[in-house]
Amino acid sequence: MNSNNLFKYIFAVVVVFLVAYTLYIVFESRSNNQNTNLDQTSTLSNIKTDLRLSISQLDTINPLLTNNRNVQEITKIIYDPLVTLNENYKLEYCLAEEIAKSDDLTYVVKLRKGVVWENNSNFTADDVIYTMQLISSGISPIYSDNLKDVEYIEAIDSSTLKIKLLRPVQFFEYNLTFPIMCKSFFEGEDFATSPKAPIGTGMFKIVEVSNNIIKLVPNGNYWNSNRKPMATEININLYGSIGECYSAFKNGEIDLISVKINDIENYIGNLGYNKVEYKSREYDFLSINTQNELLSDPAVRKALSLSIDKNNIVATCLGKGYTPSNFSLDMGNWLYTKDLNIPVDTEQASQILSSTGWQRTSNSWIKNVNGKTLRLEFSLTVNTNNQTRVNVAENIKNQLANLGIPVTINYLSADAYNDAISNRRYDVALMGIKLGYSPSLETFFGEGNLANYNNNEVSEIMNVVSNTTDEKTLYEKYARLYDIYLEEAPYIGLYRNTDILVYNQGLVGNITANTFNIFHNIEKWYRR
Repeated sequence: MNSNNLFKYIFAVVVVFLVAYTLYIVFESRSNNQNTNLDQTSTLSNIKTDLRLSISQLDTINPLLTNNRNVQEITKIIYDPLVTLNENYKLEYCLAEEIAKSDDLTYVVKLRKGVVWENNSNFTADDVIYTMQLISSGISPIYSDNLKDVEYIEAIDSSTLKIKLLRPVQFFEYNLTFPIMCKSFFEGEDFATSPKAPIGTGMFKIVEVSNNIIKLVPNGNYWNSNRKPMATEININLYGSIGECYSAFKNGEIDLISVKINDIENYIGNLGYNKVEYKSREYDFLSINTQNELLSDPAVRKALSLSIDKNNIVATCLGKGYTPSNFSLDMGNWLYTKDLNIPVDTEQASQILSSTGWQRTSNSWIKNVNGKTLRLEFSLTVNTNNQTRVNVAENIKNQLANLGIPVTINYLSADAYNDAISNRRYDVALMGIKLGYSPSLETFFGEGNLANYNNNEVSEIMNVVSNTTDEKTLYEKYARLYDIYLEEAPYIGLYRNTDILVYNQGLVGNITANTFNIFHNIEKWYRR
């Protein structure tokens, strides 16, 4: 063998060795990664890495255009936002690498570098501007409110943006959770009418859309190397009705469904699945007009808060699918650091009233103030269009009547009710609100709040939390706010809805859910 042939032979052997070694390392890395995600009863040989989901009554897979709850849930693993939220609604950076607040109205967003779309084109500031312009145009039914306070957005460079607001918004960063679209992918098309499924930067990508199924596979361009999924394929079965979904789940054809109905057992039975129940953003409470002569006294408000049995309300008027709630953030928010447990305690309520000059007669509480006899009574305003809240109002009236506190229910039509709330023409109002994802408490304690509540220390706290991201400071200020809330009771939390995630026992992983995302930790999910 001459020297040239010998050199070629050695070179070929080295190349083969390097290729083989590289494949070995890749395989071992994937195998080790999978092994670390397995539970103690699973091995690589007996697991299934295809997941099966469902969409009922698909309208569009486009995450900005859809009104479908299932689509909104599933597209979170396909399309990344600038920021995302974890299991405790705590903000985490996603396509944004950093967000800095330069003044009350201006935010500078530094984008993550090296991110590419699934078609290998670069992710840039133009994509974010394009998406925000689409949303601001009113095209998106679910994200339009996120940007209602944005005056303009501009690119500083290809990876830096400036956002200018019309007014200060507490925790504005939480509004940047909408999915980002690729501008170049829709070049020359009308986004609203394009039949194309958008491309993404998320963990999975769409590879097939048909009448019966949408197929996802891992996105090989996914920027987060720490979250490589166990699943090699996700098949999303499409059904014409939610009833078909229930039947498919019951028959073992899909692995997971999220539902709002309270009696899910009537549709899928009681066996063969696990259930995760989590608190929703729909929160009902009493707002007390603190400018009312009687109700301006914190002692009276605290006595009322101790006199209403929320468990009785849930059991009598609501039933399954609801849970007592004491505060707007008790749905699991990371800044809800103190359990504001306010159990019914009518004896303590009576002691509070007695210690502040109120006297119990046979059927009421009276107090003499400057020669004037006051009687502890008030009206409770409720929207007659909501029969559930009417029932709750009547339950509260009966509870307080037993304690000698007469309540007159003010039944108002929807328009009259909204007018009374807007102009604060009520004593106490039964309200319901769909809360945002952020820990903002502006609605309850900010300027012009629902209860006309003024407290200098609370105003100072609200100012501090609006201008800091320091977690220690936030924890301290919120803890103090909770203490004030317990003592002054400008609001009385009542209850909130609960949502349910049901999944087959064969689905394995750390399966948790909140109202922002039901697919936390999906990279560690597999079937057995």
